[in-house]
Amino acid sequence: MPNKVDCRAVRLARVFRGENIESEHFGHAVLVDATGTVLHHWGDAGLIVHMRSAAKPFQILPALRDAVAEHFHLQRQELALACASHNGEAVHTMLAAAILKKTGLSDKDLQCGSHRPLGVDIGALADKPPWSVLHNNCSGKHALMLAACVKNGWPLQNYLDPQHPHQQRILHTLAKMGRIGSDKIGVQIDGCSAPEFSLPLQNIATLFANLAALPETPENSFDLMREFPYMVAGKNRFDTAIIEAGKGKFIAKTGAEGLECFAIRGKKPLGLVISIADGNGRAAPPVALKLLTRLNILNTESIPSLHGFLRPPVYNHRKRITGHIECALAP
Repeated sequence: MPNKVDCRAVRLARVFRGENIESEHFGHAVLVDATGTVLHHWGDAGLIVHMRSAAKPFQILPALRDAVAEHFHLQRQELALACASHNGEAVHTMLAAAILKKTGLSDKDLQCGSHRPLGVDIGALADKPPWSVLHNNCSGKHALMLAACVKNGWPLQNYLDPQHPHQQRILHTLAKMGRIGSDKIGVQIDGCSAPEFSLPLQNIATLFANLAALPETPENSFDLMREFPYMVAGKNRFDTAIIEAGKGKFIAKTGAEGLECFAIRGKKPLGLVISIADGNGRAAPPVALKLLTRLNILNTESIPSLHGFLRPPVYNHRKRITGHIECALAP
């Protein structure tokens, strides 16, 4: 799906060195309700954006509706891991391995590849490659995809093929909840080799609004993420901190290249999505906190655990603070 020329990005964040601006981040944000109606937007609500890992709360839904959890006696923490871009901490890798063991599989069946764990300060592991595929931030998602294939008797060797029956179910779930034709969703290859999806920003926000609108049931990834925010990301991660601070009001899910998404419960379920145009995710947390405050969804300044994300410091190689990042949107 070709992208259109983007001339409407707005200044979202400034990076300071000392007291002077060193650089700026531009991008887009949109707030919609479950019908897809745009309530507020900053920049271009129709810009086509790649969801990357922000699709995980929806990629899990067909497996949940299959009663895969009951069939394999999966714990809710294990299901929450399937929504995660996790740090690769011990708790994450053990849960991914547990899903595979319960389905009669092993890490040899995962086709996500391996990478340096995302975790900060997780000990000697970060300095000793190679790492197992279980440390891949997508290992929970892949493990549950395989579980769904086992339960349905579908082939495992090509479980990441976009034409595979499980992947087709995921595509149609995205189309229905995003209020967009499946033929209008671009399908590419993600960093973990799973199908990856591109669609307009307002449709991504619509997906998250409809996730918030789902009833509280075991078939709802919203409630899994709300109950187990540490499984969604981990130590020192924005998604974990902001979900904990929200106390059930909303869930957050990051995507690669500066995407941050929120499903917000209330009398009118809402979806809020922020896309940083240059792909640098460091700008997303302060922008998200500013918008959540402006929309009266959360008083972020009153929550100490979020203070490090409001004006995140910039460090040099000696861990000295050289500046900070802050949202550039007007009050």
